[in-house]
Amino acid sequence: MYQKTIKIFINNFFIIFLIPLLIFLISLFLPLSYQRITVLFLIYACLSICWIAVFKMGYVSLGTAAFYGMGAYMFVYLTKYLPQLSYHIDLFLPIPAIAIISSLIGYVTMKLRGIFFIFATFALAETLRHIFIYLEITYTGHIGKVVSNYLSTSDALAIFSFLLFFCLLLYKITEIPKYKLILSYIKEDEILAKVAGIYTLKYKILFFTLASVLQGVVGSVSAWHLSYIDPHLVFNPTISIQVLIIGLLGGASHILGPILASVLVVYVSEQIIRIAPFFYLIIFGLIIIVVSLLLKGGFSDLIIKLKKNLYSKKN
Repeated sequence: MYQKTIKIFINNFFIIFLIPLLIFLISLFLPLSYQRITVLFLIYACLSICWIAVFKMGYVSLGTAAFYGMGAYMFVYLTKYLPQLSYHIDLFLPIPAIAIISSLIGYVTMKLRGIFFIFATFALAETLRHIFIYLEITYTGHIGKVVSNYLSTSDALAIFSFLLFFCLLLYKITEIPKYKLILSYIKEDEILAKVAGIYTLKYKILFFTLASVLQGVVGSVSAWHLSYIDPHLVFNPTISIQVLIIGLLGGASHILGPILASVLVVYVSEQIIRIAPFFYLIIFGLIIIVVSLLLKGGFSDLIIKLKKNLYSKKN
């Protein structure tokens, strides 16, 4: 039993290491324009995989932009007020602050359910957006912050691929039998989970905090790569909505689901914008509707069905 567990762990570790490595290596041979699109793909892949960790507990979050923007602003302020520090150090210094803030937010919001949780997380992102707008106008007289040193596209690809590894690791942790059972209990019947002796709030805050911290680090790297941020850019509700769309299209039952959904949303949307910029939202909306109707469980269910068919043919 112990040897089997070790073997499963090694196989899973190999998979979550191989996926980011392949994406990074393939992206190096792409033209610069497609490398930039790949950076955007990696951003949304990381954000959506973290979103799924919360979704597995039955919570639909619209607060991705809150933690993404929080990480971006903390990074920029560190580069401004502590210029002697390396930017690579500045990327990880916000982690404790985001962890504390997100755990406090999780303690309050994770007691809510359904539409109330959705509204609470959306309100959080919007509140932060308006707070930063007010602070910037009041104390600087203008909106926006500039990062003096630019993170090149190739370096951004490397760092985001590295972050994708940790996001996939978080996903795999939710697949560990113990945590998988606890998360499914929380999603299906939290009262029953409490009766069974599970301290549900602890696990909800734990996974909410882990997901939020990773989303914050993604925001920090994005700020460095973009070299400019403002509240309208990093706290944009479109970020939360797109992550939600990717998460639902990808599904939560297979690790490749959100990655394939990120490919669809990012690469296809970029091509549609180039071909038909005025009809982008209409065409993209129709594509999402068609995919949703054909794949009700998302890409994850499609992958699982294909694996079952291949396995049955072999036998």
